[in-house]
Amino acid sequence: MPPTPMCGTIPTHVCADLPLERDLSEETQAIIAVTQGFLAALNTKSRVDFEKHCIRAGGMSLAPPSPTALRFCTIGSFIEHVATLKDTIDERIWNPEVKIHEAGNLATVWAPFRAKINGVVDHVGVELFVLHKLNGEWKVTGLADSCRLPTEEEMNME
Repeated sequence: MPPTPMCGTIPTHVCADLPLERDLSEETQAIIAVTQGFLAALNTKSRVDFEKHCIRAGGMSLAPPSPTALRFCTIGSFIEHVATLKDTIDERIWNPEVKIHEAGNLATVWAPFRAKINGVVDHVGVELFVLHKLNGEWKVTGLADSCRLPTEEEMNME
């Protein structure tokens, strides 16, 4: 089970267990804030909020729990699908590992996650965000995940 959240300026409703801000560079904080913004948009199903944090033409590869096959789509088609869902979504990451290319325009965030659907832990796994710095701002340009059904212990995750 992930430890207690410490979020600083990152919205607490989407944050789970991010490192203390004082331990992070300003660039790393900006990158994590974009991934958290993406998750906040997922949780609220807001097209407008998604637009702030990602590029619709970016790609996604999603590996839902077995036996469902690997799926591929654009971020834009994912946004349109999510916006139509009636279910309550609460997806959170913790312990993100951020890597920034030396050129300073490409980064990745690798983090475990859990997704609750209508208040019940539905699936857990790992997410990989790919971000590019465009016009001075970080944007999610790609996302991949791999997930599985939760264990009994994971069913009780906050």
